[in-house]
Amino acid sequence: MNEISPESTEQQASLGQVLASARKDANLTIEAVADRLKLSPKHITKLEQDDYTSLGPITFVKGYIKAYCTLLQLDQTQTLALFQAPESVVDNKRMQSFSRRTEKEANDSRLMLVSYVILAIVLGSSGFMYWQTTSNESDVIVPEVQTIAPDSTEQTEELLDAQDDLSSQIEANNIADEQLEAGSQTTTPEAQRQSMPSEKSAEPEPANKTELNTIVMHFKDDSWVEIFDASSERIAFGVKKAGYTMTVQGVAPFSVVLGRHQQVDVELDGQTVDLSSLPRNRSAKFKLPLTE
Repeated sequence: MNEISPESTEQQASLGQVLASARKDANLTIEAVADRLKLSPKHITKLEQDDYTSLGPITFVKGYIKAYCTLLQLDQTQTLALFQAPESVVDNKRMQSFSRRTEKEANDSRLMLVSYVILAIVLGSSGFMYWQTTSNESDVIVPEVQTIAPDSTEQTEELLDAQDDLSSQIEANNIADEQLEAGSQTTTPEAQRQSMPSEKSAEPEPANKTELNTIVMHFKDDSWVEIFDASSERIAFGVKKAGYTMTVQGVAPFSVVLGRHQQVDVELDGQTVDLSSLPRNRSAKFKLPLTE
């Protein structure tokens, strides 16, 4: 791996100049580099000009630089030491972080309030049902007990469902490095026979089973993914780290949202899926199997 000497660092004032010089020494064109890194020539030009403002989040920019260093056999640590993030990107990241923290605190406050309300209703309903039951035992008025108890139970269940929905929303807002990843294993139970077959009856009926399809994704860099199967069940969701391999199963066709799809190798039932036709520089939304 090539190392950046102090003399070359003094001559090359920026990270972009280091990359451009190393590319020229390797006799590579901008188009050749872009093709190998699965990026556009515009991306490569902006990296060599130290123009990072339109290349996305800092995490993505550093990922591009690391991939470029690997291609040119440059030392990643020394090269990244020359990286200077634009102030606008840093300020935007801080504002987004503050906004997310404020939204999380607001959601937590709402959840706490709803929890207190539900607890008060449950305790109140329990006390009322106990008082009503005690009163009915002395007065022997059975119809009133049968009318009140179902209503209280139904109201409590609705409130608990509301709490579950709010908790799900908060969980979606707090996406961490390791997020929800669930494989769906669905099978249709064997149909029960309507009558016992006689000794001379035909062969037994085969069990109806839903054929599952398998998706395998190899992440070459950090990326975000969300997958729904044909039954609208979400079988994958979250940020995946570079080097991670994800395997999920479900019923095709699948609805997929994939960030930085050019950094992800996708297989469906053992067959490689070509994503090169999808738009670059934004999250890709597509179906598996791919449709025209």
